[in-house]
Amino acid sequence: MIRKLVLLAGAGFLAKKLFDRSREDKAASSPGHRPTDLSGDRHPDGSSRADEHFRPDPTATVSASDRESLRPVTMPAPHDPPGV
Repeated sequence: MIRKLVLLAGAGFLAKKLFDRSREDKAASSPGHRPTDLSGDRHPDGSSRADEHFRPDPTATVSASDRESLRPVTMPAPHDPPGV
């Protein structure tokens, strides 16, 4: 019985060490990411933009639900009944 407990504790200890080591290997060495498009000899000139269907439409109207979701939560909304 004691032998089983010792073996179980040893296996748990080794498993924790292995998981911690693999987690350290996957951890980023520095915060953020490296901007590969800026690492070349010259800065991109901006002429090569994303496809048009990936760019937002600056002239599009914002729906009422989107405006409501972006409203700062400083006080209850005017349509909320008091005490809610």
